[in-house]
Amino acid sequence: MKFTSLTAMILSATSIAGTVVTAQIIGHPCAHANEPECGQIEGHNHDNQFLFLCGPDYTIIDYEDCSCEGCCYIDLPYAQCF
Repeated sequence: MKFTSLTAMILSATSIAGTVVTAQIIGHPCAHANEPECGQIEGHNHDNQFLFLCGPDYTIIDYEDCSCEGCCYIDLPYAQCF
């Protein structure tokens, strides 16, 4: 018999769930090609803002979750979550 620990199964499920959320944000449409933007997607990051980079094809290519609503700040060329 082969036993799989409950902890390993929970960690695997958490990893899969995190990947699904990431997959839903990466590739999402955005407005300003090659620029950082702030946004919110209902159900992601407890509905707090996130900072993202809009790629050349007007889709999100990278992002960082912010810790609260209104915590995303852009003053080109600088952008940050706080």
